[in-house]
Amino acid sequence: MHKVLVLDANERSALAIIRSLGRRGLKVIAGHHQAKALGAASRYAADAVRYSDPATSPRSFISDIMDVADRLSIDTIVPATDSTTMLLVSQPDLSKFARVAAPAALSYETLTDKACLVKLAGRLGIPAPETQIAETEAEVVNAAHDLGFPVVLKPARSRYLKGDTVHSTTVQIVSGPTALTDALRHQAWLADIPCLVQRFVPGHGAGIFALCGPSGPVAWFAHRRIREKPPTGGVSVISESVPIDPVMQSAAAKLLSASHWTGVAMVEFRVAEDGTPFLMEVNGRFWGSLQLAIDCGVDFPWLLYQVAQGLPVANPQHYAIGRRLRWLMGDLDNLLIRLRQARVGPRLKALAVAEFMQSFADPTCRQEILRISDPHPGVREVLQWFAALHAS
Repeated sequence: MHKVLVLDANERSALAIIRSLGRRGLKVIAGHHQAKALGAASRYAADAVRYSDPATSPRSFISDIMDVADRLSIDTIVPATDSTTMLLVSQPDLSKFARVAAPAALSYETLTDKACLVKLAGRLGIPAPETQIAETEAEVVNAAHDLGFPVVLKPARSRYLKGDTVHSTTVQIVSGPTALTDALRHQAWLADIPCLVQRFVPGHGAGIFALCGPSGPVAWFAHRRIREKPPTGGVSVISESVPIDPVMQSAAAKLLSASHWTGVAMVEFRVAEDGTPFLMEVNGRFWGSLQLAIDCGVDFPWLLYQVAQGLPVANPQHYAIGRRLRWLMGDLDNLLIRLRQARVGPRLKALAVAEFMQSFADPTCRQEILRISDPHPGVREVLQWFAALHAS
């Protein structure tokens, strides 16, 4: 029996991967750097392993993964976060032990390094916000004044390796010179990686999800966010499948083809008020609401496994439109945040409660973690949620 090691098993996307591949009869091993991961509680996880924290001990993490792959005769390794994907694609020796279901290192660098991505988009004629790439604080200040406020300060990488630590970065919108000065005091990463200074594009975020094989895209998917945590913008807690925007799909296909991408990708855009989608970034990993795509008929984890194994993949992959996915505990967090906002009056708080309760009766909406067919991850998440609430 083929054995698959799914990393980052506490992520919702990893749980979706474990369920998908386990249902296909594969022996799935759930891996995480902490005990009691959500995915490890799934009935579809045949076993669970722990490894060193990739963020704080990346070298030990790589060593642990090689050891697990060798000791358990792992056939395929599926990372589910930026940190583990970034570390694994840079390890050519790992191929001696198992296949890694991720893009080649050069492809990964081409699209996930935002400075490289902006340059590639320019060559391909794909709209992106007006951008200047700065290496120093002085260059950031000059670029910001040149472009005009507000501007977006965007690190070239979401995560990067420095010494024996993986550092995370954040994107920040600055409204004027004073805000810029304050922002620069908190951007420690600027000494290590370039900063993209971009003209702010009013509008809303949108994205498209893809899986590519050696000969090109084999599956596409798109959703919209109904509610998020926090409510002002963050991870999706209720999402809905929507038709694929042909302009975004065309742009994404050009990028993926030009970089010879093989694997999954999230291509994110900012849709301006006139409807123009501007390229924002590309992530080479599964997205949080992966389970929605699977529920709608596009089993991305199984398709990725087939691609990693060099098996033929049937396409195109059609999917149901208008179905919804609800991360219940995330939606509960959303509700509590809205109820705790002092400036929100009784009427809006009552509306928030009504919207939360109404989702239980929505026939198009399925629960993401709490599933009768695989109840233990949901029970574990609820217990952990209450434990965290009590600790706070």
